[in-house]
Amino acid sequence: MGESVEKTPAFSKGNLLKNEELYQYILETSVHPRESQPLKVIRKATAAHPRAIIATTPDAGQAIEMVLKLINGKKTIEIGVFIGYSLLLAALSIPDDGKG
Repeated sequence: MGESVEKTPAFSKGNLLKNEELYQYILETSVHPRESQPLKVIRKATAAHPRAIIATTPDAGQAIEMVLKLINGKKTIEIGVFIGYSLLLAALSIPDDGKG
């Protein structure tokens, strides 16, 4: 919780959580501490982008990572890369013998 938490631009009407404070708490205590350093760099650089709203959110990324690990995914394909957050996340989540 020591990390300075910027407001994640993805909190919008479409978010399942209807309380922004709860969403920020979940990010600060559960999502951001598990995020690798390269992903943090991309997330922070993306936050200032005018179209940051279309980027993969850290909580969605964590869900993608969990699914890839649960199914032992070894092959991924990324279509429509914006900044590369989910692409890097997938590459870091698959085993060493996987293909991205």
